[in-house]
Amino acid sequence: MNQPRAPLQLLPAPEDREPSEPTPTRKTSAIEPRRLAPGAPMSPGPVPFELATELRAGEPVVWWGRKSRIDRKPIAWLLIAGLLVLGFATLLAPELWDQPWTDMWKPLIPALAPAALLTVREWLSLRDVVVTDSSILVCDHRGRLERLAFRNVRRVARDLLTGGILLEGAQHKLRLPPALAEDARAAIATQTRHTLRADDGPVDPLSWLP
Repeated sequence: MNQPRAPLQLLPAPEDREPSEPTPTRKTSAIEPRRLAPGAPMSPGPVPFELATELRAGEPVVWWGRKSRIDRKPIAWLLIAGLLVLGFATLLAPELWDQPWTDMWKPLIPALAPAALLTVREWLSLRDVVVTDSSILVCDHRGRLERLAFRNVRRVARDLLTGGILLEGAQHKLRLPPALAEDARAAIATQTRHTLRADDGPVDPLSWLP
């Protein structure tokens, strides 16, 4: 026998219905910082593909960091300070601006050179740094990659180009910008904490190597 049909129910038109709560949309999960090794600093996310291809088979990454932007705030402060110096010089010697245009560079260079030099230094500091269980890799702003094993570091010095740390080996020089140098040092420390250091270790007047 046929079952009796349920009575039809009239529903209000869409425009007459009460507004319901909006259905939550699934948001794309943002890349969050993560710790790649115990005791290591936080990395900005998974290792990018272009850096992962430079790793050896099975080589673990302890930490990686990236300086991808120029910090404009200190540059702006230096520029403002230079303009204030020019303004103060103008008050003391208004005839400063009466000289020929060909000689105008003489007062401008001392006032604006610090901001220009800092801009160049910030640009040279743009790079990626990767610390593995035995080596450190640096990829500079031109995409050129250098690798240096911890045991092959011969000298540690202050880097004049970036203001950070310079690691020198027999054939390679790695420049770590100030924004990444301390995290790189902490990551290296997690791998060399229990390593016996030979008497003929690297020249490190800064005591930077852990």
